[in-house]
Amino acid sequence: MRRIRNTNSWVHFYFESLPEVRRTKSFWNFYQESKMTTSSESFFSYLYNYFEDFLFYITKDVLLVFALTFITLMCWKKSWKQKPSGTQLKPTLKKKWDTSSTLKEESPEIIIVGAGVLGSAFAAVLARDDRRVTVIERSMSEPDTFAGEVLQPGGYKILKLLGLENSLEGCEASKLRGFQIHDLVNKEKNNLFFRLVENEDIEDGRSFRHGRFVMGLRKIAMAESNVKFIEGTVINLVEDDGCIIGVQYKDKKSENVKELYAPLTVVADGLFSNIRKHLISQKPNVTSHVAGVTMKTPQELLLTKMNTIISDSSVFSIYTISYSESRVLINIAGEVPRNLKDYLMQSVYPVMPDHHKESFCEAVQNINFKVLPADYLPAATLNKSGVILLGDAYNIRHPLTGGGMSIILSDIAIWRNLLQNIPWLDNYEAILQAKKKFYWLRKMNCTFVMNISAELTHQMFSAKDSTTLLVRKAYFEYRNFGEKYSQKSAQMYGMLTPKPSSLICFLGGVLIHAMRLALKSEPWYRKHHAVCTIGTILCKMLSFLIPLAYSEMCQ
Repeated sequence: MRRIRNTNSWVHFYFESLPEVRRTKSFWNFYQESKMTTSSESFFSYLYNYFEDFLFYITKDVLLVFALTFITLMCWKKSWKQKPSGTQLKPTLKKKWDTSSTLKEESPEIIIVGAGVLGSAFAAVLARDDRRVTVIERSMSEPDTFAGEVLQPGGYKILKLLGLENSLEGCEASKLRGFQIHDLVNKEKNNLFFRLVENEDIEDGRSFRHGRFVMGLRKIAMAESNVKFIEGTVINLVEDDGCIIGVQYKDKKSENVKELYAPLTVVADGLFSNIRKHLISQKPNVTSHVAGVTMKTPQELLLTKMNTIISDSSVFSIYTISYSESRVLINIAGEVPRNLKDYLMQSVYPVMPDHHKESFCEAVQNINFKVLPADYLPAATLNKSGVILLGDAYNIRHPLTGGGMSIILSDIAIWRNLLQNIPWLDNYEAILQAKKKFYWLRKMNCTFVMNISAELTHQMFSAKDSTTLLVRKAYFEYRNFGEKYSQKSAQMYGMLTPKPSSLICFLGGVLIHAMRLALKSEPWYRKHHAVCTIGTILCKMLSFLIPLAYSEMCQ
């Protein structure tokens, strides 16, 4: 190929000789010719010399394109850096917030939908941090429900750290010192105390009437000057440009539809949330139903532990809710029977402790009971600006282990610490980062352990198949190996050491003991059947635990 050095003939050579080269020369020809070159000229240098004319002309165009692209990116980066760290509110939105009340100082910084345990407690805590809070609640009368009547020792500690322990005054709250679990099928029993290793002191939880606890929290919140309560029903969230800027609600007194604006809206409208579906796509999965029976109990028969009884026909727990009353929390597998009274008398009454039978029978005959669905809803990511979803509207687990109230208070404590570092709540980028921290902090603090424990306990206690019954037997025996094992289990369920490692070690020990029981149950000539049983145990437990753990960790 001819090498041209005259710069005036570059264009002519490019258009005339280049197409011919493409037609007649292949990569293999170039490679063969390069082999005949001197040792000082490599294959790559030969290629460069061969295409020198071509590279010369395309380099100018390529360099021009790269230069223009670089200038464009630098201009875009400069303009992006000039934006604030958080997406600032539009002037129109600020104006809405300012005009929602007569004075700007009176407009809320945070709107809380729902004045239950989370809404009332969060409002009081935020007000003490100099936040202006408005709470919208459908009814300010005392709630009449049995959900959320147990506060584990870890939850009670958090209640005191938040400065809300006075909410239990006047609730006739009873001390909760541990669990007592009776398995009438396997004839096993666990007696668990909440005891700390360091000083051997027994940590107490609390049990109470849910409605009285809520009224105590509302009283504390109302005493704060920065908190305002509105009795009304939230109809919808007000959205602007993909951002939640407030709520639309129907005032109970005037029955007028009004709008209220704030930089941050906290949705905590409970188990039957009407707003959840507008924020996340997940729906609660009903795993069973729970009936709550209120029975009169003499003071000498009041329990200081949560007493759980497992039989072939039913699973139920008994705990104290006042100085003269106890609650029976009954798990109902599947759909609710049409004649619930007959079901309770046939399934629960025969295995009820003798000293409670008369009171239970009287309560059932007087229809002093209610039914709620036992849902499971793992926490989901919510990246929409201007809104936070919390409480039972956000994350639900089976109530059998009584961990719901403790998780709610833990979430409040986490968000309080996060919001203390965000002075301006219209800094949506900072709120988004706080949400990401919150999702993982709550899992590491308690929810991973408490949610999986609740669902696993419900699964084991209500099972009928032989494989799960063997695992349940191992579950009881493992905790009876000694005080060390029972104490660790009690601390985990009591949210004193709710670390994922504690749960993994506990479940690993139970599974190993279950495999040991399977081997011991067969004679030497039937050990192959025991191996099959072990395989069935592992497959069954892992098929339940892996999806559950995945739903908890991968949002």
